[in-house]
Amino acid sequence: MDDTRDAARNLMLTRRGLLFLTPGKGGARAREIEAVLLELAALGYVASARLRVALEGQSTAQLAVLREQTVAALAEQLGARQTHTPLFRKFPRGIPRDTRALWFQRVLSHFIQLPDQPCVHCRREGTTHVLRPCEHVVCDRCYDGSNYSACPICNRKVDRSSPFFQPDELRDPPSERIRFKLVDLGDDLDATARSLFEDFCARTQALSPADKADFTGLIEACSDRLLEWLPESIPLKENLALILGRAFALRSTDEVLPVARARLRTATDVLRLIAVCSGADAALQGATVYDRKTLRYIDQPWWESWAASSTPELIRRWENHSYEALVPRQVRRFPMVRLPRPFRRALLEILDGLDRDSLIEDMLRHRSYWVWVGEFLHPGEYENRYPRVAEAFGFVRKQGPDGVEAGEFRSYYGQLELAAARGEGRTMAAILARRPGELGRRFDHLLRVVGSDPEATDHALALFCSKVGELSNPVLLTLHAHLPARAKRAKRRMFWPKGEVARGVTVADRRATLSPAVIASAQAAITEELLRRFAEQPRFATAIVDDALADIIAPFNERTASTTAVDLPRGSTLALPPSKRMRLFLHWCEREDGNRTDIDLSVGFYDDAWNHVGVCSYYQLSFAANGRTIASSSGDLTSAPFPDGASEFVDLDRAAAREAGIRYAVMVVNAYAGDPFDRLERGYAGLMLRDDLGGHHFDPRSVALKFALRGTNGIYTPLCVDLASDTLHWLDIYSKGELAMNNVASSNASITRVCPETIDYFRSGVRLDMRGLGLLHAAARCDRVIVRREQGGAAIHERRPGEPAVEFHARLLAGDGLVAADRLPPLGPRPVLALLLRGELELPGDSHVYALFREQLTCNLAAADLIGAGRK
Repeated sequence: MDDTRDAARNLMLTRRGLLFLTPGKGGARAREIEAVLLELAALGYVASARLRVALEGQSTAQLAVLREQTVAALAEQLGARQTHTPLFRKFPRGIPRDTRALWFQRVLSHFIQLPDQPCVHCRREGTTHVLRPCEHVVCDRCYDGSNYSACPICNRKVDRSSPFFQPDELRDPPSERIRFKLVDLGDDLDATARSLFEDFCARTQALSPADKADFTGLIEACSDRLLEWLPESIPLKENLALILGRAFALRSTDEVLPVARARLRTATDVLRLIAVCSGADAALQGATVYDRKTLRYIDQPWWESWAASSTPELIRRWENHSYEALVPRQVRRFPMVRLPRPFRRALLEILDGLDRDSLIEDMLRHRSYWVWVGEFLHPGEYENRYPRVAEAFGFVRKQGPDGVEAGEFRSYYGQLELAAARGEGRTMAAILARRPGELGRRFDHLLRVVGSDPEATDHALALFCSKVGELSNPVLLTLHAHLPARAKRAKRRMFWPKGEVARGVTVADRRATLSPAVIASAQAAITEELLRRFAEQPRFATAIVDDALADIIAPFNERTASTTAVDLPRGSTLALPPSKRMRLFLHWCEREDGNRTDIDLSVGFYDDAWNHVGVCSYYQLSFAANGRTIASSSGDLTSAPFPDGASEFVDLDRAAAREAGIRYAVMVVNAYAGDPFDRLERGYAGLMLRDDLGGHHFDPRSVALKFALRGTNGIYTPLCVDLASDTLHWLDIYSKGELAMNNVASSNASITRVCPETIDYFRSGVRLDMRGLGLLHAAARCDRVIVRREQGGAAIHERRPGEPAVEFHARLLAGDGLVAADRLPPLGPRPVLALLLRGELELPGDSHVYALFREQLTCNLAAADLIGAGRK
């Protein structure tokens, strides 16, 4: 099978749930097919009837290849390719009750126990074993070799051939009630791949890391058709750079250069292309490099609190110790690819053809990058041929730090900030009018600058309404949710700084509120424009929109989103089934040439007022109250050697936590020591919802969420469970933390600030939810809208004869004119537009479907596709 087509097949399988088969040679036996189906079932997938029939047409050899690739792709998505063995192999049994006593026992063993000597604890002879490579001496009477998977003293993974370790106990598969996800037969791989390629090209906001990886894979898999598939318009310049940059690597320069000349319209377009050609990110947001530094324990922030609870002997032993750490540093440059002279000349020619002021301003926006790139473009060699480029590089090289104006040249943003600082509302409006996108992003700021001047306010509002048709969908949708919330002050403002991961920053809201009349006028213009754009998309007689999507936030700031098996946008909430039990998991693996790395999985517990009441972590393996265990940890592994890595688990009893008066349980992943998250071979964490906590430690069928670890050293707070309502809040927030020794106790101040502020921010409605987005599409594109109720039943809305989309949308929001039904009405044979939380419905063929949890449906819409639909 061709490698590129295999990559495309795997992509369609994981994204769309479609399996494309090569033409069959026949001959596969029934038991061989059944074996493949059983492997799929073990991962939580079931084949459709027509896929089962198609598998009968494969040969034994074809089926073997298909099985290997299909199972591997699905297992990778769920984290099931690894063997997950925790420190305590009998988990959830066999967990020491007294972590502090265990720690003292380990310390004594570490410092006192010698080989070939009686055990310092039980005084027996002939019971000790030396483990490799850590050299610790362990007693098989004092430590249970049938329970431990690593050294009981340092918790480091060691050679398991030692007689200390007993064989693994046989663990049966857990008894689970499973919602299987459907795998259906794909019809035309090329057509489906092209459709997905065009969907990515149509995106109007930055891709998430998962989407970017899939898009890159698709580009490479379809390189021979890449230029032919290229649409006329690609709204997102990063996507254009990614396509062209990979095309230069995959196709001949003579083929790609004419296409690039026609589409590179700014200096930043050219810079993004150079970045991608060099293997860097087109986002131009800087790259993280790591400097290796030696740090002393005594100089670290955690030393004082550690020393307060330690003995003088331990303090003297460790106060002069040091350790090596990788200290992150941001740079705005990238390793440059070799640029052939004809290619360099072509790029300089494109730059020289741009407007002088726009060229200079654009280059000053990314000055550090251009100073670096200029060393390889050699513009001075072509000063006479490309004088405009030489002049622009002159400004760039004379410029101070990024953002500082250059002598007689004042940039667009410099003019804008000066007008805002002086309170010159009309001047600011005139500058913003030149760039409608900036007008949309700064409309709130403009209204505050014009202040209480009615004439200036009317002018700003009229300008905005006249330019609304030139704003992008993400800007319009952001304003659609943001403006209604500006009638009153928020508890806190929240910002999302640019970077590799999300670090929410909050400040007090000191902004003046906006006039309800201004909000209403702007909102009406925004809604009308969105409905007009969405009406350009394919029409359907019927739309189905789940009420439950009101808890799912429409994607924003996707560049910092974690790579997840379920595309759950930050800020969303999910109802947890009361009957299911929670098992959190963490897995990481050091690079083959990497440092020994210790990452910890913990759960912090808090009351209604966010007071810390308990923890389950490496320093408290079990947390109990009122005689009931609330949480238990599978143990703290302190290394994850290549290629197997290491896994940790925490079981959480929500009912026991509620009885103890606990309101919130916060999952925390801490970088304790070693390489940062993004220097690992792999790293991910997640949540299983289980009926049976026995059997296999890791059951891919029960994985509800799985997400990648990203960024530098620090603290990752992926989720918080509100135990009062059995609700999961997906936070996906990183905090800086320390270079080492992070834990819940040291992170408590960050947790008790970030978690409540983030939950309150999203609860305020300042971000658009998927239900609201779905109703906009439904009102614009359908004549009948069925809103499925969470508690069962449906509300049916019919468009009145000649009713405009604006009026129909207003009725949908108000619930006016609905017909209540106990169950979903018959849908008939015609395709529908379905926006669902769970894809458990049976829908007509050719329907357009978004479902957060795909389950039994083949989904051809992502949330980001709905945002970009009907773009200008």
